[in-house]
Amino acid sequence: MRIESVSDNKTEGDESAQLFFSTESAIVDYFTTINHSLKSFTRYENAPNSIDFIKLRRFLLTTYNNLVDLDLDLKNAQVTDILKDLMSLSEIYDAFKQKSKQIKKAFYDLFLSRNDEFVHAQKRVESNKSAIEHHNSNIAVAEAAIAKLEYHIKKTPEASDYYLIIQERMKKAKGIIVDEIHAKRSQEEENFKLIQFIDMIITENEESFAKKYAVQAIIFDQKITDLLNKAAYVFDVSLWQYARDSKPIKMHFQKSYVKGQLSSLTYLKYYLQSLNHENFSAEQQELAALVPYLENLHRRKILYLTTEVENAMRLKSVITSIDKYIDLETTMNYDKMVESLMKEVPHYLFIDQQISGLKPLIKMLKSHGIMQKSNVVLVVDNVSESFMEQVKKIHIRYLLPTNVSPHVFAQRLTHILNEDPTV
Repeated sequence: MRIESVSDNKTEGDESAQLFFSTESAIVDYFTTINHSLKSFTRYENAPNSIDFIKLRRFLLTTYNNLVDLDLDLKNAQVTDILKDLMSLSEIYDAFKQKSKQIKKAFYDLFLSRNDEFVHAQKRVESNKSAIEHHNSNIAVAEAAIAKLEYHIKKTPEASDYYLIIQERMKKAKGIIVDEIHAKRSQEEENFKLIQFIDMIITENEESFAKKYAVQAIIFDQKITDLLNKAAYVFDVSLWQYARDSKPIKMHFQKSYVKGQLSSLTYLKYYLQSLNHENFSAEQQELAALVPYLENLHRRKILYLTTEVENAMRLKSVITSIDKYIDLETTMNYDKMVESLMKEVPHYLFIDQQISGLKPLIKMLKSHGIMQKSNVVLVVDNVSESFMEQVKKIHIRYLLPTNVSPHVFAQRLTHILNEDPTV
């Protein structure tokens, strides 16, 4: 059965559009809309790291609100704009996940509700149902009238003029019942065919929709999650950068004897220490479970290709004193360095200036995308303006001079490692 056109005013263009509207078109339209929404947040794609926003959502928002209580100016800071972006992304993610969980609802929302034949058939079914209820009501009224007339006619003499009037009214009421039953059956038969047609549309398209949707959902789940987690990282970093510069916040934590650089990790540990561990609530237990996760995020890896054992020892000594969550791997073997890079890109790659083949090495790092993923630090004897200009051309981010006092060396290294903290 084919349903007639939805509207007498439908144009040829509308019919063409309907003719080519398919499950694939519906899915493409939906994910194109999501893609368009994500364009407003593409600047977060360049974030060097990411954190699991879903895991940390409640903790991050609670932390922000607690810091606002300490410094109201935080509400007017750039980090609050980042938070707004993060929440907008979160809404996109939540809506997407909800639709992906309820595939039947997604099938209806994205395809069936936009399929003219399906929509028209559904409207006709509902219209017929209302009409059938109206017919049933009319039949009931007519049957009640006939019953009442039959009661009166038994008590009315046949020779009476009123007897003929009652007969005429009964005839009219029975005629109404016949007409109403006929109309009702006609609409019931139409609904039977319409429901078959609706079931056919669903049967022919639902499985195809589910398969095509699943393929795109996997791609976009990763895309949205990656962007959300990168935005969460930028928010977390920005929040604690602000906190470290805020006098009210710094004073609060100094009075609370919080040790170490302010971060989500140190804040969470500080909060948990103030609680009674024997009576942790379910929510507090969830927070405690975040500590290993944050510690792992805070852990950074340095790979150092060196030509001088003395430089390696000096670097190790300073790193041990400033951050216990930094893993340092040193090697004097080029091939071992490459092997290590292929297994895992470190947060920082330190390279001695004196190694042979520096330019080919930089070229190799660029070709494998390592220059974009890792912070490359060139360890040099001295830093001159001319040398800095040369270094900029090969996109090396940091210079670490060795021909300086231990204090200056440690200061410079600390600056490099803390300029872009993981958490």
